[in-house]
Amino acid sequence: MSTEAGTGVKRREFLKILGATGATTAVVGCSSEKVGKLIPYVASPDNTVPGVSQYYATTCRECATACGVMAEVRDGRPIKLDGNPDHPMSRGAICSVGLSAVQGLYNPDRYRTPMVREGNALKATTWDKAYELLAQKIGEVKSRTQASNVVFVNQHESGTFPGFLDQWLSAQGMPTHLSVDSAAPIATIASNQKAYGASWPALDFNAAKLVISFGADFLDGWGHSVPQQLEWADARAKLEGAPRLVYVGARRSLTGLNADQWIAAKPGSEMDICAALTGSAAMAAASDASGVPVATLEALAKAIATAGSGVMAISGVTTANAVDCGVMVAEINKKAGAVGVTIKPAAGHAGYNGLASYADLAGAVAKMAAGTVPLAFVRGANPAYTMPKSAGFAAAFAKVPFKVSFSSVPDETAQLCDLILPDNHWLESWGDAVTMQGQIGLQQPTLEPVFDTKATADVLIALAKKDQALAAKYTAADYRGWFIGQFPGGASAFTTALTKATISGSPLIATATRTLTATATPVDAGAGDYFVHVFPSPTLGDGRGANKPWLQELPDPVTKIAWQSWVEVHPTTFKKLGLVEGQHLTVETSAGKITAPAYRYMGVRPDTVAISLGLGHTAYGRFAQNVGVNAYDLVKSGWDASGTLALSGTKGKVTVLAETSQLVTTEGSARQHGRGIGQAMTLAALLGQEAEDGEHEEHAIPGLPSQDFKAGLKSPIAADAQGELANPNAKDLGMYAPDHVQKMEKRRWAMTIDLARCTGCSACVTACYSENNIPTVGAPYQGRALSPTVWDERPGANIIKGREMAWIRLERYYEGNENTENEFSPDFDTRFVPMMCQHCGNAPCEPVCPVYATYHSPDGLNVQVYNRCVGTRYCSNNCPYKVRYFNWFGYGEVNRKQYAWPEPMHWALNPDVTVRGKGVMEKCTFCVQRIREAEHRAKAEGREVKPDEFTTACSQACPSRAIIFGDAADENWTVAKLAYDRRAYHVFEELNTYTAVVYLKKVNYPAPASPAQA
Repeated sequence: MSTEAGTGVKRREFLKILGATGATTAVVGCSSEKVGKLIPYVASPDNTVPGVSQYYATTCRECATACGVMAEVRDGRPIKLDGNPDHPMSRGAICSVGLSAVQGLYNPDRYRTPMVREGNALKATTWDKAYELLAQKIGEVKSRTQASNVVFVNQHESGTFPGFLDQWLSAQGMPTHLSVDSAAPIATIASNQKAYGASWPALDFNAAKLVISFGADFLDGWGHSVPQQLEWADARAKLEGAPRLVYVGARRSLTGLNADQWIAAKPGSEMDICAALTGSAAMAAASDASGVPVATLEALAKAIATAGSGVMAISGVTTANAVDCGVMVAEINKKAGAVGVTIKPAAGHAGYNGLASYADLAGAVAKMAAGTVPLAFVRGANPAYTMPKSAGFAAAFAKVPFKVSFSSVPDETAQLCDLILPDNHWLESWGDAVTMQGQIGLQQPTLEPVFDTKATADVLIALAKKDQALAAKYTAADYRGWFIGQFPGGASAFTTALTKATISGSPLIATATRTLTATATPVDAGAGDYFVHVFPSPTLGDGRGANKPWLQELPDPVTKIAWQSWVEVHPTTFKKLGLVEGQHLTVETSAGKITAPAYRYMGVRPDTVAISLGLGHTAYGRFAQNVGVNAYDLVKSGWDASGTLALSGTKGKVTVLAETSQLVTTEGSARQHGRGIGQAMTLAALLGQEAEDGEHEEHAIPGLPSQDFKAGLKSPIAADAQGELANPNAKDLGMYAPDHVQKMEKRRWAMTIDLARCTGCSACVTACYSENNIPTVGAPYQGRALSPTVWDERPGANIIKGREMAWIRLERYYEGNENTENEFSPDFDTRFVPMMCQHCGNAPCEPVCPVYATYHSPDGLNVQVYNRCVGTRYCSNNCPYKVRYFNWFGYGEVNRKQYAWPEPMHWALNPDVTVRGKGVMEKCTFCVQRIREAEHRAKAEGREVKPDEFTTACSQACPSRAIIFGDAADENWTVAKLAYDRRAYHVFEELNTYTAVVYLKKVNYPAPASPAQA
């Protein structure tokens, strides 16, 4: 038979390829035409060793917090971000939003060149032509003496650039810019300014005994999420003396689910409760307004009195009276003597200074609508999406003769502009940011620009140089040169400071202060039977994260829904309306309406429906466009005395439709059914003051092996699985004998997860995606063929089929409130359980694999050999933890339609980890690549691996420090000590799988018994 026939590799060509020398190689495919060349460095760049990572300290700019991060750079490209352990705020932690920044850097839908409008379309142009056009337009505006009417809208940021921008605008005769952030808690900032004289006081959870959150979702993205979560987890980890958390609001958010008590008040009634707690109103009046029993309010007032100066009351309500409510909440702190103890105005965060309000932006839009704005600039912000339709932004913006966007992505606002000057990503840029009071975080580029983009500051300098009147003021070649020229100590001091990227000081140019005040617009109470509660997404925020597939695929921590909008409805209302899961509801307010599937959630009041922001983009790239609905359409364009847009509190109509959609959810059952997966105990039980509740059902079966906790993560021996039938005199320890050649008793890689610390934020999930090249599978183009001519383009279609690929599943279970369909009760407990491969010592997956693709390593790992796997999936069937994931399609194969990393997103792939192909099973590896790297480094240095020398990606990222990894066979590692904790348990320990993951029980701080709420 001829070897020349067909499309296979010809024998002669094969030998030619095989014998090739140098850098020639055969690449994927069966044809010799797919031969490519790998070109090595002739001379490596300074400090670069091929295959060895470098780490650069910089400052995250995904939100106003400005956490310190370390960028891991491999061969000139950043592949992962981690928290900077030397940074005083982030202390080595990072959130999902920060981790996903590399997907913004390598986003395939970024503008690759400047764009100019020709007719009805934006066309690519050169930077020289773009500069010439914009310089001409600026000159025309100035010649007509209209420069004072120019509007520059900039995404809010701290640091030197805002002052630099205002200096440039002033030199052009233009007014200062508007610094906007639709996700910022403006009402809280305004009330803080009034009550404390500071925009954002420091919150000392460690000094608190009682924390009362009035809608302040400090674990969801309200304020400065990472440092708040770190400090909250540290405070709760004290166990005895830890603060209790009471959450007041109509919807139980992620922060609310972490609370010890939920007081389910009607939207807008939080201020009435505050008035009662401060003694300025009667308890009965507050009860009538809020629907909360008088006894519950009196118990809270008593708890405040008992806590004294250990009270911390914070407000994050988003109703029309939010500022007044925030000031009233501050009165609780003042009366308790908590200011300076738990609330510290002098040690706060300055990142919100200079922030403009929604009313300021609406004022600029009104000028546009009046036709008085000759030129408008927009950078970073996306008001065409984040302003309610009732604001009329698009129509007003169309009246501006020339509109310029510095957006790097094709968002809704950029699509309306006449000239696009794409900005560099912050990982490509120089800059700085304010972190804490008196602290500055430095920002440095981690690579050359991926596309033909330029930093906005460089563009401003280049434009100034074209103006003879301004050229003398801007002599530096670029912003970096200007910045170093202003930096105290010059270039040498700047270079030294970059090693840690944090210094003491203040921005080189002070940001203009702005007082958040406005003339309030009339309150629109709305009409309908239900309060409409609109809230920012914990993952997508105000929508700016929607073009990053890691964030789209990260299930909402409360509902476990991804790639989809939903309407939260209480089970009693669900029953009353005759709904089925996923049935479409139309929610209508005086501002507009949206339609989305219904989700049954007992953490929302029966008279309230809740909808998340972040979805419903009409542009913004392939991962965001036409996914979900935009909940801003339900919001009326009005504001309170601080200029804040009221997101919730109005009433609306709910209409049930006949259509249904399957929910894109990773949730199995919301209940544990007595299986003891997420266990908890009260503080009194921990201290031995009361008996521990036996939540986990025990089963007495004759001959069953002991179900007692296996302290020390011992490796199993044959007798362990035989229970009472085992020979007590047996000496055979098999591979675990001390003298066995494998030396399996010498090392046991293991993990502890403290459920008292875990908040369910899911940063661990995103860190795992980033470290281990896990594909996202929910984008519309990644669906499946329903027939030869029909493609399933539903967002999340693969997840609906149960084909998600996340190696860590953040499970969320409810305990209590079993009769939720027939009555409303706020009293239920929530358990968050990160579930990954348990690396069982007696693993059920190993003996059933017919090709030995999964086996047990000498150091206690359950190993998966990808190129041996043939996809029988027997291992997944036999896994009681359901933590194995199968590649149903070629998500990792570049020639497949479902390829998860469209160019240049594949630049973020970790070279140390194999990208899996179709038909391969995969799972958590305990980041084996990090284990081997640490071992090889120690061997090269002639030493043993040091205790706690390294950790897994999930542990490194975790903002609550709930996950600890290490060697359980060495008592010097932290994990070995925690394995003996009083709260330690294994999931399904009755199966005698001898898991390497130990969970520490959650500790609850129950409130005194109180009557059910109205």
